[in-house]
Amino acid sequence: MRKLILSMQISLDGFVEGPGGDMSWLLKDDNDQWQDLFEMLQTVDLFLLGGGMFPDYRAFWKQALTNPQSSANQLAYAKLADKTKHIVFSRTMKDAGWANTQVVGGPLPDEIAKIKATPGKDIQVVGGAKFAAAIMDTGLVDEYRLRINPTILGGGKSIFRDQHWRYKLELIGAKTLKSGVVIARYRTK
Repeated sequence: MRKLILSMQISLDGFVEGPGGDMSWLLKDDNDQWQDLFEMLQTVDLFLLGGGMFPDYRAFWKQALTNPQSSANQLAYAKLADKTKHIVFSRTMKDAGWANTQVVGGPLPDEIAKIKATPGKDIQVVGGAKFAAAIMDTGLVDEYRLRINPTILGGGKSIFRDQHWRYKLELIGAKTLKSGVVIARYRTK
């Protein structure tokens, strides 16, 4: 069975986005974070995204392939994203507009269970916030990989706010980066 990894950047108080969609608090081109992400992605061959986040994700990474302003890390991720399979969960989207992407609209717990049962490497939940919360609510996440930024936002979008269950987690690794970001890895017990 494939491992499902929920990998998200969050503030110290658990938000993935500040009030009004503020993302300025994220450390966007931190080489240590990129290095850690690329190490994890060596075991991943499938990205899962929600339909709300996907159009912006697709547009950003497709343009990063040809944008001379893209950093080396952004270009490396864009190349990886361009060749890695994506599944987008949406009941309204018909065509993802990206050759490596499939749209799925069935019940989330059933679809995730089917995907995990297929052969392949690990699966990464990329986001967005509502989708990540819904994935957590299925109880099918095997590993939480949280990049905790040294920022308190006091409000915004949280992946934890509407959880319906309590999950016992086991810490399997933690790493503190020069930037102050802590990468915490938890396994579901």
